[in-house]
Amino acid sequence: MSDIQRFADTLRDKIRRADTVAIMSHTSPDGDNLGSLDAMYGFLKGLNKKVVYLSNDDVPKDFAYLPSTKARVDVSSVDEAFDLLIALDSSDADRFGPKGKELFEKAKLTVNIDHHMSNLSYADLNCVLPKATSTGEVLFRVLEAMDAEITPAMATGFYTAISTDTGSFQYDSVNGDTHRIVAKLYDAGCDHNIVVKSVYQSMSKEKLALSSRVLSDLRFMADGKISIAVCRLKDIEATGAAKDDTEGIVEKARNIDGVEMAIFLKEKADEVKLSFRSKSYLNCTEFASVFGGGGHIRAAGASSKDSLDSVIEKVEALVRDKIENTGQ
Repeated sequence: MSDIQRFADTLRDKIRRADTVAIMSHTSPDGDNLGSLDAMYGFLKGLNKKVVYLSNDDVPKDFAYLPSTKARVDVSSVDEAFDLLIALDSSDADRFGPKGKELFEKAKLTVNIDHHMSNLSYADLNCVLPKATSTGEVLFRVLEAMDAEITPAMATGFYTAISTDTGSFQYDSVNGDTHRIVAKLYDAGCDHNIVVKSVYQSMSKEKLALSSRVLSDLRFMADGKISIAVCRLKDIEATGAAKDDTEGIVEKARNIDGVEMAIFLKEKADEVKLSFRSKSYLNCTEFASVFGGGGHIRAAGASSKDSLDSVIEKVEALVRDKIENTGQ
């Protein structure tokens, strides 16, 4: 029996025994986060379980088409010890935010389904597959091992997760198995068109203005192999963009000819978010780990409580130390 099958059998039993089931993911939700939650929500509702979909942050408008997002319940309004709490796409409990972490620790049984190599296996039951393209792929394998029915809505959630976390199937993690799963999603009735239109073809004028403003001030290091993009709070205010309109900027900075890795710094009210994206040989996790973060070889992230200017200085010093001084 495979590890996936053993996990699936155990999880099915725990779900059957639980009266109250909650699902949750990390703050600053993305496509893998929301798509995986959407598929899990559909599966649990299909079992006629009482499901509480915990919301610890706003949903980016690009993903409002996922029907389950309308069922999200603000974590600040909940104070319950759930029989079962299933966490998706989160490498550690801190990523739930303070209130989310409190509810996670209060739950009678916890489950962690993820694909990040930095995952700490922090739950009672853990299924972490670092070689998987996405948490959506991991969850699909788990539900497939349960012989679960994949509805068209669930298939759309899975497609959202896998498509977005592979950069539209561009990353090294993509292989034949990825496309075989996607083929099954098409067979199950996934709505490819709504994903493409909502996620990839609906950029607002404000988002375009923000991207243009940030990229116009792009800086380069290591003979052009490293690009550094910085988004300040004043940039968001000046363009009228939404806080999640920074999505995609780091990929644009990486896609420049000659750039091996892009580093994106986003100033927030109380922290600075760092995103790292590389093409072929630089390991993003090595850079993110310096700031206490993690992720994948080609895509990683971190956060810092230091000022933006201080983080910029540290990033530049890191690039000099790891790349310029080593001749990479």
